[in-house]
Parts: sequence; structure tokens; C-alpha cells
Amino acid sequence: MYFPKKEHSYGELLLRVLKLILPPVLFVILLLLVLQVFADSGVLKSFVLPAPTTVFHSLGTDMALFSPHLVQTLKVAALGFALSVIVGVLFALLMYRFKAVYRIFYPLVLVSQTIPTMVITPVIVLIFGYSDLPRLFVVVLTCFFPVTISLFRGLSSVDRDLLRLMQTMGAGSWETMRHVLLPASMPQFFSGLRISATYSVMAAVLAEWSGGGDGLGILMLRSKRSFRFDRMFAAVILIIILSLVFYGIVVVLERLMMPWQRSLKQKD
Repeated sequence: MYFPKKEHSYGELLLRVLKLILPPVLFVILLLLVLQVFADSGVLKSFVLPAPTTVFHSLGTDMALFSPHLVQTLKVAALGFALSVIVGVLFALLMYRFKAVYRIFYPLVLVSQTIPTMVITPVIVLIFGYSDLPRLFVVVLTCFFPVTISLFRGLSSVDRDLLRLMQTMGAGSWETMRHVLLPASMPQFFSGLRISATYSVMAAVLAEWSGGGDGLGILMLRSKRSFRFDRMFAAVILIIILSLVFYGIVVVLERLMMPWQRSLKQKD
């Protein structure tokens, strides 16, 4: 029996997007209005929390100052995120393929996440010096774990009947990995990838706090020491925007690499 495919108009798609985005946006606007009222009435002191209008004014007037720091943080976060994906995928595949690698490295991977980033970052900076290398190392150390664990769990949860079916059909390890294991583990993999995408900017900023040079983290510290709290919170807004951009890119990649997910949702 033929079932016609359910089509979604642009109006319906726009309505779904508004339902998803509108509630948090309205809440943030309401929160900013409340903070502005408190700041104007003198209840909220500027040295505690500056007024939202002051922060957005600094964001506009100081953009020339923000630009080189934003580029530096973006460069470290993007490159560190890319390296963390490569390292995470490599560790996950090796741990799935070789039991000896799993027994050796799985506990070490877990231990690597028990050390607080704020504690290990100064040590890494002392070892590698004040350059981009320790910052990249901190980003990779922070971000590879969700990728490794999510992909490894995805590979381990694949239906064994499918693997046995591939064996009976004479498929080799590469064909099984390409046609069964990787497609089946993509949802878990992208779940970890979304977490790592938001962690990458945070890790880059934390690494900048322990070093010198440029970066939004450095700009935040300098603004705090000079009592420019409006500029400091403006840098925080840029960090949030940068994290959302990274998250959005991963979501777009997920939709492009898993088109069957949209088909399943349309059937539901």
C-alpha cells in the first residue's frame, strides 16, 4: 500500500522554529529588562553587575578592541575542537577494535577527566610555555572525552545480529565499519560532538586565563583589573555567541550526515 509522504511547508517549519527559539529569547529579554530596572533604580550597583544597556554599548563601541581577541579565541577553539574530534574518534575506534587498548586506555581516559581544568592548565602552560600550544592541549584534553565515550558506546551498542549478518555475507572489517557500525553509532557520536563543541570555547578561555597574549579570556582579566565590568560582560556575551555558533555548526552537520533521521521524524 502506498503512503503519501508528509510534506512540511515553510510556514510550518517557521512555526516549529519559533516555538523552539521564542520561549528562551523572551525569557532572556525579560531578565534583561528586570536587570535594567534594578540598575536604573540604584538597587543593582554597577561594580557588582553593570546595566545591560551599558554592556551592549561597550559591545558596540569597543568592537575594534574585541576583534583581535575574538579571532584568537576562535582560532584556538576551532583548531582544538578539530584535533579533539580526531583524537576522540581514533581512541574510540582503537578501544573498540582491540581489547588490550580498551583495558589500558579506558581507565586513563576516565582519569584524565577527574583533574579540574583550572588545576591542570597552569601546569600545562609551565611545561609548554606561553604560546598557542598549551591552549590547544587544554582544549583537546577537555573536548576529546565526550567524543571518545559517545562513539565507543555507540559502536558497542550496535545490534550483534547485524554484525553476524555482515559476516555471513562475506563483508570484511572495513565494509562492516562503513555500512553498519559507523551509521548506527552516529546519533551517539553527534551527542558527544555537541557537548565538545560548547566545551571547546570554554576550554580555550580557561587556558587563556593562565597565559598571556590575546584572547577573550585575557581581555576579561584585564577588564576586571581595570574595573571595566561592562567590557568584561561584553566579552562574556561574545563567548556565549561563539559557543552557540559552534553548537549550531554541529547541528547542521548532524542533519546533513544523518538525513534518515529527518525521514523518521516525518513518519512519526
